[in-house]
This record gives sequence, structure tokens and C-alpha cells, in this order.
Amino acid sequence: MNKSLSLSKAAGILAMMLIVAANATASMPAPAPPQGMVDLVLGKPYTITPLVSIEYSFGPSETNYFTPGDLTDGKIASSVAYADPEWQEFTRGGARSLVIDMGEVNTIHQMQERFLNYPSAGIYFPRTVTYSLSMNDTDWSVVGIVNSSIPLTSEVDQTQTYTVSGLNYQARYVKMTFTVDVNEFADEFQVFGDSGVVDNSTIPIITPPVKYPDQYMAPGSPQVGGIRNMVLIPNGYYAANPAIENNTVSQLIPYVGYQSPSGSITDFMFDAVLFTPYGAAPSGGNYGDNNSTPTNMSDWLYYLNNTFSPVYNLAALDSATAVVKKDLNDPGYKEKVEIAIPYPCPSDTNFGTIGGVQENLSNLTGQEQVLSWYVDQVISRWDSAGYANLDLVGFYWFSESAGFTVNDSETAMLNYISNYITGKGKVLDWIPFKDASGFADWSTLGFNGAWMQPNYSFSNYPPQELAETAEACKKLGMGIEIEIHWNALTDSTLRNKYYAYLNYGVTDGYMTGASHAYYQNSGPGTFYTCAESTNPTLRAIYDATYQFINGTYQVPTAVEETPGSLPEKFNLSNNYPNPFNPATTIKATLGRSGVMSLSIYNVLGQLVKVVDEGYKAPGVYTYEVNMDNLASGVYFYRLQQGNDFMTKKMLLLK
Repeated sequence: MNKSLSLSKAAGILAMMLIVAANATASMPAPAPPQGMVDLVLGKPYTITPLVSIEYSFGPSETNYFTPGDLTDGKIASSVAYADPEWQEFTRGGARSLVIDMGEVNTIHQMQERFLNYPSAGIYFPRTVTYSLSMNDTDWSVVGIVNSSIPLTSEVDQTQTYTVSGLNYQARYVKMTFTVDVNEFADEFQVFGDSGVVDNSTIPIITPPVKYPDQYMAPGSPQVGGIRNMVLIPNGYYAANPAIENNTVSQLIPYVGYQSPSGSITDFMFDAVLFTPYGAAPSGGNYGDNNSTPTNMSDWLYYLNNTFSPVYNLAALDSATAVVKKDLNDPGYKEKVEIAIPYPCPSDTNFGTIGGVQENLSNLTGQEQVLSWYVDQVISRWDSAGYANLDLVGFYWFSESAGFTVNDSETAMLNYISNYITGKGKVLDWIPFKDASGFADWSTLGFNGAWMQPNYSFSNYPPQELAETAEACKKLGMGIEIEIHWNALTDSTLRNKYYAYLNYGVTDGYMTGASHAYYQNSGPGTFYTCAESTNPTLRAIYDATYQFINGTYQVPTAVEETPGSLPEKFNLSNNYPNPFNPATTIKATLGRSGVMSLSIYNVLGQLVKVVDEGYKAPGVYTYEVNMDNLASGVYFYRLQQGNDFMTKKMLLLK
């Protein structure tokens, strides 16, 4: 996974919000109703509801191009300039539903809405618009689903009206639901018909509502090949430092097994590893869905050769797993593996020769041929390698959003390769970025399972966005990606963001209730660096991650020294009693949040006991410390948080 790539896409999409046209054009009257009809919703108020909440993520940006009431004011934009005030913006969130109470039962004959396509600003036509009617705002009847008649890959700035006509239904409430993959701009919702009930009109048959899973993708779910906690390990082509392409046995051991501070393996860690490209390819192309920089057959083979190196990556993971399972005396254990599939860009008309045929990816047939060839290559090489300690459970779709605006055959292509992979007894999984195109349709697109990225570590979202994303994942039956920024080792703010993922996992239930994928950078990875570190702050990240994996992580809590106030300073109180036998009480005061450690050392400076360590909120912490297993003598207890530390002496007398 290329985190910076997905975020740059999102940033590019949202950057259009800051563009201001030199002159906003004037509006003009909306289309007149067909003869004999009236616009039944003209001037009516409406409510708009996103499929999933965007309150803390994309919601604030929508206010740039949104005026309440404009969608029924009888006016439309006079041009395709999106700065025209009649164009109303909707960003991400999967879809929007607009509902209007007409105040009485009327007869509906036609419903329509006009949308804008302005690709350079990240504005695209919706894939579908669904029109529904109801008598009571509870039981709805779908009376028309209109797909875009213009290819979503069109680069022309233009408008399109989505119309359903020929209706003769009674209803009091009308609803329009349209997909929102990136940015949708709409300018007037019109409902044409007769006021009141026409004699020959009918009430439409109620359509069963869409039922969402309303539960996380369970840890160990067959949808993801039994994966509970999968760590992403980048490999492949990395021009800046070729050594980073090659993950070694020693680097991979702390991922398979939990490595204690002394270096011994005491438990399993991540039960699955995903090998995925960095993004860039040797040809200069990109393994993602970018038609301007497609990859070719030699790029795909380079990635396969690196993944199946006889020394590194898969081979190293096999050896690392052998070491861990031996240390833990679990001979039957196998580490699960997923391998990424690059994106076959339609702009690549000369991919390479397969079976004597020069593959052209501009058509669905060429895309299918290349994808099935790649899957066959992976499975054949896997079988030939004979890894004794690994289990290939599936494949990962490398592109982090559905390429509806890249490939006219996107849905058909994904369904094809999904069926091909499941026919081989494997699964196809996906990790879309926050509210990426198609995220809400992950299952119908053909993915067996999906984890969504909150992207909180890489954005300016408020922390509530984590709960917002968790709510969306639960509604849609997805797992969650846990993300740590590559600069978290040197930036306390970014470290605190990582701990926020863990904290919300406890309070919102996804620590134990959901399958997880973990993004943690490369070379050889943040978690490896933390596992090997003697710095308590960094080591605490690895330990907290292990606790989260095992469902034992606890949100830091504090007891306030004075009700209604927080401590203002860093302090370590004298233990009481002192001397003691065998237990004593230690009180630590933290004036700010952050990673702390409270440890006990003997007179030789040797660590004999870790009382507590990890992320803590400001507060006063009281510890009952039992030293029954230690000999009489002088000991030192040390409190450290960042650059602050304090040490005190105590005496154990038996």
C-alpha cells in the first residue's frame, strides 16, 4: 500500500474546494414542467442524509458550495462553471438521500435531477440516481434507477439530467438517492405531476429496504481467509534505497512473534502478512490506477521476482515463522499471507505478450487475461516454493479506490477477477482509503472482505473522525485499518494519534469485534523499530500494539488529585511505607498526556520490575507494588515521560 499516494489523491480531490472562479455566472429558470403538470416540490424544504457520517471529515468542506433550499428554488446553473452558486456540493460519504414532504398526497409522473461533470476539479457524474416514493416516510417504493448515460471516464465538462418518466403513482413523500464517490454537484431536483390524486393513479408496491450488516467484519472471518490482525509489509521496487525492497528473517521475526524487551519470543503477534508494492515501478509507472503512469509486464514480473526471492520477503517470512513456532512449541502454526495485485491501467495498450498474444488493457478482455495470468503466476510460484510455514489465503487489490473514472469496465473487471480467485480457493480483499470511491459497494464489486482506512494519522481531522469511521465500518460490515505515521517515532503528536486508534478500538468495540489491517511504513517497518528500541517511549508502541492484538489493551485512565482540575506538573511522590515488606505504594503525577514508564532498578542499575508503561492521560496514578520475589536491599524507582524523569530511593526489609 502506498499511503502517501492515497492521501495525495484525496488532497488533490479536496484541493478543488479552494479554487475560486473569477466570476460566478448567473442562474436561469429550471426546466418547465411538461404540459399539464406542475413541479410538486418547487420551494419545498428538504432533508439530506449521507449514507455514512461525514460530520468530522468531509462535512466542513461541503459548506463552500452549499446553500440550503437551492435544490428546489426553481433555478439552475447557467453554465458548467462549478462556482455558479446554483451548483450544490456533496463530498464522499458513499451516497446522499434527499427527502421532501409535499404536505399532501399527489400524483407523480416524472422525477429528475441535473448533475455536473468537471473532472479537473474532482467533480464527476454519479454512477446511479434512485428515485423513491412513500406515503408515510417509512415504507418506500423504488420507482426508478437511472445510470449515467455518459461514461464516467469522460473528461468533458458537461451536465447530465437523470430522469425517470412515465410514472402514475400516488405519494406524499419523494426521495432521491445518488451515489457520491468523490464530489457530486447538483442544481435542481424536480418532481412533475398533478396536485392531489388522479383517478387512475396507484400506490406503488413497497420495495424491501437495503439491509446493512451493522456489525464489523469479524476477526478470523472466512471473508478474509481467517485473518485477525494483518500487518502490511511493503516490498518490490524502491529506487532510493534498494535494500529496503528486501525484508530479512531477523526483521520479520518481531512481526510473526511478540518479542519481549529481552529479545525472547513469548507469544504470536500478527497472524497475517500482506506483501504490497511501494507504488513506483522500474519503468517509471505506478502500480496503482493512474492512466498517465501505467505499468507493464516487466514491472509486474519485477514485483513477483522480488516477492518470491529465494532469500528475502516470502522466503524470509517462512524462516521467521519457523523460528517463532519453534520457540513457542507450536509445530502446526502457519502464518497467513496475502499478495497484492497491481492495477491493469486501460491506457496500457502494449502490456506484454501472454500465450503469444500482445495484451491490450484498453478492453475488458485484455484486463481479464493479464489479471488471471498474474494470479496463476503467484499460485504457481507459491506451489513451487513449498513454504512449510506459510498459508496463502488470498490476494489484495492494490488500488485504494474503485476506478470508475479510470476504467469503464471497473465493475465487470473486479467481478471477473474475484470469481477467478475464489475459484482457486482464495479470497480477494481490499483496503480503501477513507470513503474512497466504491467503499460502500465493496461486496457487490466482488471483494470478499475489506478493511477501511480512517486516515486520521495523516490528516487534520478531529479525533472524533475515528469513531465516525468505525461507525461506517460497522454499518457496512468492514474491518478497520490501524495506522501509524512514519514520523510517529520522532513526533509526540503523531504518536498520540496512533494511541487514539487503539483507544477508540476499546471504547467503540473494534479492538475485539473487528478484523484489523495495520499500516506501519517500511524499511523494515515502524513496529520492528519499536520492538528493537531501548527507548521506553518507542518500545511502548510495540507493546501496546501487542496488547491491542490480544484484546488486553486498556484506555489510560487517571484519578484527578482535586475534583474538577488536572495536575499541573510532573512529579513522583515518596513511596509509603518506606521501609516496606513486601508491598509499598507509589504515586505518580502526569501533567500532560503521553507515553510514560515507571520502573524499578537495583543498586547495580539493573531493571528488576516494570510497574507500568504506555500512553497515559494527565492525572495522578497510584500503584500498589509488591516486591515479594526480590531480595532485601535498596532499590530505585524511576518515572519518565518524554524528556521528563524523576528517580527516588526505597528500602525493602524482609
